[in-house]
Amino acid sequence: MVLCVLLIITGGVAHGYLDSRWMNQKDVEAQVQILQQLPEKSGDWVRVTDDELQDAAQRTLQCYGSLLQEYLKPATGDRVKVFVVYGPRGPIAVHTPEVCYSSAGTEPTGNRVATTLLIDGQAQALWKVNFRKPRTNAPPHLEVWYGWSDGGPWKASAFPRAWFTDSLFKIQVAGQPAKTSDEISPVEDFLRSFLPTLERAGIGSKRNEAGTQ
Repeated sequence: MVLCVLLIITGGVAHGYLDSRWMNQKDVEAQVQILQQLPEKSGDWVRVTDDELQDAAQRTLQCYGSLLQEYLKPATGDRVKVFVVYGPRGPIAVHTPEVCYSSAGTEPTGNRVATTLLIDGQAQALWKVNFRKPRTNAPPHLEVWYGWSDGGPWKASAFPRAWFTDSLFKIQVAGQPAKTSDEISPVEDFLRSFLPTLERAGIGSKRNEAGTQ
C-alpha cells in the first residue's frame, strides 16, 4: 500500500513538473509581456498583420502567451509568417510543423535538417524543413524553420520535452524557399533580423539576464 501511494505521488509530481504546474505567475506574466511589446520593425522587415491564436490551438498548446504575425520586406515583396509561443514544456515541445502542415494538405519533401546561424558571434540552431503538395514531385513551395529556447540560445533539439526547465519558448517561421541555390531564403533573411530583435527583448539569450550585458 505504501509503495502504491509513493508511486502515485511520484507520478503526480512528475506530471506536474512536465506541465509546469508550479510556475511562478509573476515570471510568466513578465515573459508574456515581452511578446506583446516587440517593435513593428525588425531590420528591413515590417510587421503587416497581427493575429490571435485560435481557441483550439490555445487549448492544445496550453500556452501562456503567443504571437502570430506576418512580416513584409518592402524592397523585395517577400513575406513570412512567424509564430512565437511561450508555455509549459510538455505541450510546447511535442507539436512540430511536420504534424501541423501535413494535416493541412502538404507533406515534407525530406527529413528536417538542423541549421545553425551565427548571429552577432552567437550560434542559433533551428530545424529547417520544406513542404510541397502531397503525392507529387513538385518542387517545395514552403520552407519552415523552428526551434526552442529555455531562455538561452535557440536549439534544434531532438527531445525538447526532456529539458530540465519548467517552460519553453518556441519559434516557427514559414515562407517561400529561395529561388536559386545561391540565394538565402526569405525565412533565413528574416531570422537574421528577428532573432536579434527577440534577444534584445530578452528572449533567446541569457546574456540579457539581470541587465548585466
